[in-house]
Amino acid sequence: MKIRDSIREIRNRKIIQKNSRDIITALSVEIGDRSFANYANLTRARDFIREKFSLYGGETETHDYLVENRPVSNIITEIPGTGTPERVIIIGAHYDTIEDTPGADDNATAVAGLLEIYRLMSVHRPLRTVRFVAFTLEEPPFFSSERMGSMQYAKRCAKRKEPVDFMICLEMLGFGGRLMKQNYPFEDMRRTYPQAGNFLAVVSLPSSSEFAYLWRNTWNRHSGRKKIYDMIGPSSVPGISFSDHYSFNRHGFKSIMLTDTAFFRNLNYHTEKDTIDTLNFRFLSYNIWYAYLTLLDIANLEILPNETGPQT
Repeated sequence: MKIRDSIREIRNRKIIQKNSRDIITALSVEIGDRSFANYANLTRARDFIREKFSLYGGETETHDYLVENRPVSNIITEIPGTGTPERVIIIGAHYDTIEDTPGADDNATAVAGLLEIYRLMSVHRPLRTVRFVAFTLEEPPFFSSERMGSMQYAKRCAKRKEPVDFMICLEMLGFGGRLMKQNYPFEDMRRTYPQAGNFLAVVSLPSSSEFAYLWRNTWNRHSGRKKIYDMIGPSSVPGISFSDHYSFNRHGFKSIMLTDTAFFRNLNYHTEKDTIDTLNFRFLSYNIWYAYLTLLDIANLEILPNETGPQT
């Protein structure tokens, strides 16, 4: 890495850390529980995210639907492409929580990532359109049901036959460190992947493996020693399909998930202990910065794995 590039990265990561702390404080401390059971807070979180997108220059719209006669909303903004604007890459994160939890890592870190990646991307005009979506109602009792926010949105994309190249799901990005223990569901994974929980994983079902590999290879060209690891497997592997990428896969779209591996590392998962003081903001800033660089590169590719022709 050139010295100039290194200075640029350090400067940007400091801004990311500050902005992310502000966003996560607002969501997990000032608002807190963002479950459907606490509908007022869920609505406050929706409004906060819309205001942040607007502050960063984004024109937002909501995708609204009813659950138990109450409106809930996915929040959408996008950066139009300049080369093939009809082709769309979706990046998203859910903003709701399990009832009675502050949801700092799950999933305020990913919302911070979504907003910060938008801020960083907004000064660029990539070849492909990049659409940013904050999803409602990912958590139980809605997960994998038709009332799940991303399920509703993926269904709408499929019905409209939108040319979505692939979807990137952000799911828990801020819990990690070299002294943290990493757990795995199978012994062979323990032998293959790092023992310390100081990395991010790109996860997919086998049908989307080419995009997991593309993301891994692009990320690792930027990150040097801070590598991302691909974890690809069927739904029978615990956690592989436990987020919004599952909705897009179910509706025929390619999809991947970026995650700190959730409950395989963060034992505060889905508890009242998932608080802002447990997060590693330096780790989070690396993950957001390299996700931005990776997305920017991929959005500027003329050819993706599901298309024909030589890659640029």
